[in-house]
Amino acid sequence: MPDNLSFSKIFNYLDKAIGVTQNRNAVIASNVSNIDTPGYRPKDINFKEALARTLETGNELNLTRTNPGHIDMRMSPQGIETFEEEGEWNGYNWVNIDKEMTKLTENNLIYREAVETLLRKIALIKEVIKEGGR
Repeated sequence: MPDNLSFSKIFNYLDKAIGVTQNRNAVIASNVSNIDTPGYRPKDINFKEALARTLETGNELNLTRTNPGHIDMRMSPQGIETFEEEGEWNGYNWVNIDKEMTKLTENNLIYREAVETLLRKIALIKEVIKEGGR
């Protein structure tokens, strides 16, 4: 009988969620850093889809390189897919700094919640070990 609430499964889920939020943070930061790039279209990662794909495959998913000149950060071929966002032309490019900062804040909240949950699970295990030694 599978144990859907085992600590290893919960740790795995939280680990994958943290990894996806880190990748999404890199994409959003790239959008912000390209705010002065003419004609730049912002990209994003669909968090729910990326997390579901990561959990289904059980493999680490990293960002895919879109240009061979980009720095290789040990990225696997089955990377998390980014997509170009719909936006309004501001006369220079499609980046809206307010929208990007909102996404960054939302992503940070998801990351912090996953980390805090992970820390609570570790504290629970420590408490069980401490109490078991009595």
